[in-house]
Amino acid sequence: MSVGRWRIPPSIARWMAEAPEGEPVAVLLRHSVRGPLPPGRAGYRLPITEEGSALARELGVLIGSRLKTLHASPLVRCMQTVEAIGVGAEVEASAVRDRLLGDPSVYVIDGKLAWSNWREQGHESVMRHLVSQDRPLPGMAHPGPAARFLVRHMLACAEGRPGLHLFVTHDLVVTATAARLLGQSLGADSWPWYLEGVFFWKQGGRLVTAYRDHCGCSDLAALASLDLRHVSDFARREARKCRLGNSA
Repeated sequence: MSVGRWRIPPSIARWMAEAPEGEPVAVLLRHSVRGPLPPGRAGYRLPITEEGSALARELGVLIGSRLKTLHASPLVRCMQTVEAIGVGAEVEASAVRDRLLGDPSVYVIDGKLAWSNWREQGHESVMRHLVSQDRPLPGMAHPGPAARFLVRHMLACAEGRPGLHLFVTHDLVVTATAARLLGQSLGADSWPWYLEGVFFWKQGGRLVTAYRDHCGCSDLAALASLDLRHVSDFARREARKCRLGNSA
């Protein structure tokens, strides 16, 4: 299916067909088509285009009644994407705002400090670091533990409800999480299209991770393998969010 220049990524239809219908399946999905980002800006208020809205509705039609829950980064383009998907699916599902998916995301501990990485290195450099390096960049979480933390969170949200649970986010979050759970350093040619994502489900006590032509199984117990240093990182981010909220 396609709308204008864009189409629903083929991998989405493939893994929807292969994912078990009788199990909860978490899908970490990039938002729909947006316009160009302002130079040197994150584009917090940048919406999806009319084409992006139409394509997201088409994806909703494809998913239909299999859609169970919708979660999204609070940024406008992600919230608009889940709203359009819900309209297309004709399913009553209120979107849950989830800051692990963006603003700042599970990979960011201190937003102001982390933004210096984008200013000094550029988006592609930050992406390459997250998929291939173990040390954290300034203001950011250790990539591997952060990826496992996010997947555990998604599976917990989907627990007990067979069907598709969509978590709409940004290209960086999709790429880093897919790379870490598959154990592969994904190059720029494997970064997600609009509305492309990575699928997660449990099978025989194992975690299945599926993205494009990659599919792997790993130990579910590994999702809980966070040491005190990593737990402290995530706790610092939550404490910072609470302080900002109280001062607003």
